Amino acid sequence: MIPRPRRVSARAYTSVAAVLIALPITGWMVFGTGSDADSANPAPPVELGADKTAPKLIHAHATTDTKRQMTTDAVQHPAPAQKPDIDTAPKVAKKPDTAQTPAAKAPEAETPADDSAATPSQPRITRTKVTVSPGDTLLKLLKQTGLSGREAFLAVKELQTVYSPRKLKPGQEIRLALLSGGTPDVAEMRLQRLMLRANADTNVAVERTDAGGFAAAKQARTLTRQVSGVATQVDSSLFAAGQQTGVPVRVMLDLIRQYSYAVDFQRDLRQGDQLEIVYERFLDASGGIAKTGPLLYASLEVQGEELAIYRYTPENGQTGYFLPNGESVRRLLMRTPINGARLSSGYGMRKHPIKGYTRMHEGVDFAAPPGTPIYASGKGRIERIGVNGGYGNYIEIDHGHGFETAYAHMRGFAKGLHRGARVSQGEVIGYVGNTGNSTGPHLHYEVLKHGSPVNPRGLNLPTGRTLTGGEFARFKQAMAEIDRLRQRMPDTGTRVAQLDCAEAGGCP
Repeated sequence: MIPRPRRVSARAYTSVAAVLIALPITGWMVFGTGSDADSANPAPPVELGADKTAPKLIHAHATTDTKRQMTTDAVQHPAPAQKPDIDTAPKVAKKPDTAQTPAAKAPEAETPADDSAATPSQPRITRTKVTVSPGDTLLKLLKQTGLSGREAFLAVKELQTVYSPRKLKPGQEIRLALLSGGTPDVAEMRLQRLMLRANADTNVAVERTDAGGFAAAKQARTLTRQVSGVATQVDSSLFAAGQQTGVPVRVMLDLIRQYSYAVDFQRDLRQGDQLEIVYERFLDASGGIAKTGPLLYASLEVQGEELAIYRYTPENGQTGYFLPNGESVRRLLMRTPINGARLSSGYGMRKHPIKGYTRMHEGVDFAAPPGTPIYASGKGRIERIGVNGGYGNYIEIDHGHGFETAYAHMRGFAKGLHRGARVSQGEVIGYVGNTGNSTGPHLHYEVLKHGSPVNPRGLNLPTGRTLTGGEFARFKQAMAEIDRLRQRMPDTGTRVAQLDCAEAGGCP
């Protein structure tokens, strides 16, 4: 039996209509935020438009308050749609909340993205110095500072136009200014400046040019010339007396060489003899002694008498030392061809220390440490050089005027000497040794006159020159100037004349 449909009452139709009317509102709420707070102000649902560029309202009739809520919801809860096209979608930047977040301070120096618009940083200059050690070369030292091989090579090549790097000596300092940084394409270390002291009077420098190369030049040093002196007494030796008062070695060797023509240091000097020395010295800008000049004056008490010598340059340009009467201190031969030696055996008959019998000793012996320099007693020509029996290493020199000298038991000879070579007075010809028949290191020295041995300590040799006439008058003026400088110094100890040598026409 087929059931009969139930009749729906009018009240039921009314209830169904009410439900259908409420459905759109319920759907509206589904597309909202879903929170209780949003229920009071429901927002219309949104979806991406066909062009995928902006959200499209489903309900065009939404109120102004509803639009504001929609915009906020769209930013905070974007719809899970496709990613916008990069080529067409505009960039969306979130605007900061200025009320809650303080503004950040922009960096003061920010590198632009475009390198072509960047300003290159200034290169950093590092100043340093290197010290030459044995075996070093300038090229090696420069490369050790970080310079490239090419940079170092170009700098050395330019330096060679004014100074030979082969002249560098151990202990010598080289001052450098090095560049680092700058433009991004120049990252390696570069040389800005190189400076070294060529000698006491001159510096040489290599500097980078604006074109990127190098230029070398000599630079004269500014030195102040002074006159210094000492007054002391001899206690042990002439050399020790000078060293104790600070006289430079160079000055003392010059003094000993000049007095060696007239003084027998072993026999003539006595303890307590007075010594006075006046010499030049040159100071740099810091007050340090850059170099010492020549000996200007010396006075030595010899057997109770004063023996004074003055430096003077005659018209012929040959500078020498002269006695107050104009006579040159230089003699044909030096009395002592060695410095700092002790007379160990004199001229005459003696018992031979090795053979044991008495025989004539035809020279004098000077005991000295091995390697002590031996000087030529006078200028002349070498007649014999080499081994000579019991004399060991031996040199014989012909000085002319019938005089010859001989030097024996030497350890070795100076370089470049050979038979027939010319030597000057005071030139180093060899070194103290113990060759041949010898009991210890010493120099055996002989003087022969017309082929016969004579006592070197008893010779009265002629002087080299005596000043006369106008030359002697000019010498007297030079003497007076030196004496004036001496009078302006203290009486004792180390003395310095506080004056510029430009006064009175300059130092002699």
